[in-house]
Amino acid sequence: MTDYKLKGKSAGRIAAYVENLCRQMKEPSDQVNDFREEMTANLTSSVLEQMHQGLPEEEAVTEALARFGELGEVKKELVRIYKIKRTFAGIVLKGAFSLLLLSAVVLGLIIGVWNEWAVSKYPKEAYAIVQGEANVRGTESLPEPLQRKLQNWVDRTWGVKGVSVEPTYGAMDHRVNLFMYAGNPLAEGMLRFVNLSEDAPAPKQEGFLVKTNAFSEFGYNPADPDLDQTQYPFVVHVAMTYFNYTFFYSLGLFLLGGYILLFAVWASMNAYYERRGNVAWVLLFLLTNVLGYGLYVLSRRWDHPGLQVN
Repeated sequence: MTDYKLKGKSAGRIAAYVENLCRQMKEPSDQVNDFREEMTANLTSSVLEQMHQGLPEEEAVTEALARFGELGEVKKELVRIYKIKRTFAGIVLKGAFSLLLLSAVVLGLIIGVWNEWAVSKYPKEAYAIVQGEANVRGTESLPEPLQRKLQNWVDRTWGVKGVSVEPTYGAMDHRVNLFMYAGNPLAEGMLRFVNLSEDAPAPKQEGFLVKTNAFSEFGYNPADPDLDQTQYPFVVHVAMTYFNYTFFYSLGLFLLGGYILLFAVWASMNAYYERRGNVAWVLLFLLTNVLGYGLYVLSRRWDHPGLQVN
């Protein structure tokens, strides 16, 4: 099929006709500009359609201009088409950004902030509380004030379910539980499971999306063989809420993929509506997302078909 392109004279007739209609409009300038783009695109599409059917270009332009009629009918039809297109495109774009927001919540807050940051922060925080007590030597139970401080810390910290303190590897002859406090049986079971001073089995997890895991802080790197571990006489374990990493990470990627797809659909709709859509643009939108659409907008400005009158 022949790929027709309007000559400068035909494009000028269309542009002059559209400008004449625009001068009669009383709407704000942004609405007039939208009208100009919609009208130009529809007239051009009508002319090309008739040229494909065998009508000469000049006659096709005349027929298209006559078919669209006066301003009132033109505006009524264009408003209907414009609203349908914009409404559907708006729904697609809102859906895309909704998925982007949800993926940010899942990957950013649940996986990034909690599963990565919080599980590292709170064990260190509990360790600092214990380390601040000068009389802790890793061989005796914690003093009552420190125990109450740890209990209060567990009770007021969201997501923290329990804490235990025991000697490190450097205190093997004194394997006693210096302190343990848990808010529920599952947290206590997790603490006993990770405690070096006990040989308890792993407790049965009750949930799928949200679990309770225990995380430890030694105050040093246990893999360093040259470190004097006697300078770090205790280890702190903290039982915490932990979200199912595999499920939420997969969900976040799925939502992100949905956003990329919907944004590409929205961008492709705009491109095809402006008669510039092709497979290359669609692939670019899919691969580069907002950047690709930005390049499309720039190319549209650089390679304007010459239908507007300055």
